[in-house]
Amino acid sequence: MTRFHLLLVLAFVCGWLSPASLPAQEVRAPFTMNKQYSADMTVITKNGMTLKTKTYIDNDKVRSELEMNGMKIATIVRKDKSKVYEVMPEQKMVLEMDYDESKFKGLNAAAFGNDGKYDLVGPDVVDGVNCTKYTVTSDKNHQVFVFWLDTVNKVPLKMEAQDHSFTVKWSNFKSGPQSPDLFEIPAGYQVTPMPAMPGMPSGMGSGSGDAGGP
Repeated sequence: MTRFHLLLVLAFVCGWLSPASLPAQEVRAPFTMNKQYSADMTVITKNGMTLKTKTYIDNDKVRSELEMNGMKIATIVRKDKSKVYEVMPEQKMVLEMDYDESKFKGLNAAAFGNDGKYDLVGPDVVDGVNCTKYTVTSDKNHQVFVFWLDTVNKVPLKMEAQDHSFTVKWSNFKSGPQSPDLFEIPAGYQVTPMPAMPGMPSGMGSGSGDAGGP
């Protein structure tokens, strides 16, 4: 998994999973899309890599921030502009690529979204919090995940791939509108197209060179 693949996973996992009420024995998703919120997320891969990120969601706008190898990076997904930006504050640089939902879905670790089949396992405890445990089978690629929902607050706590390739944990959910500046390219940053990378869907990596700002 490349760095950019991982950044996209972080953005899309938080973008697809959101809190909702929990009907008993429900096989549909036990959550609905929360349009505006922020949350902390930790991703642990099977090779022992741990990444902590802060994610902001405001309707179709997504921003995920993390520090990797001493470098701070933010990934901004702007569906309304059909663009994805990788923002590097230390370099005052932005790498831009086109967003195509049909192509990016294949990079989403939680690609089941609201379309998977949820099978109720029962009550469980995660980090001292009472939750409800499910198995989830993707309608798209039949991958299986295990999913834990906070029983009281109705927010996701944890998701794990059945093959143990990754684990995701959520915390510090705060609902409400997010600052518009979070989803804009900072003024004065150099914007260049994302270079072609092995494993990326064909046709991606192009973008304009225009700088923007709030």
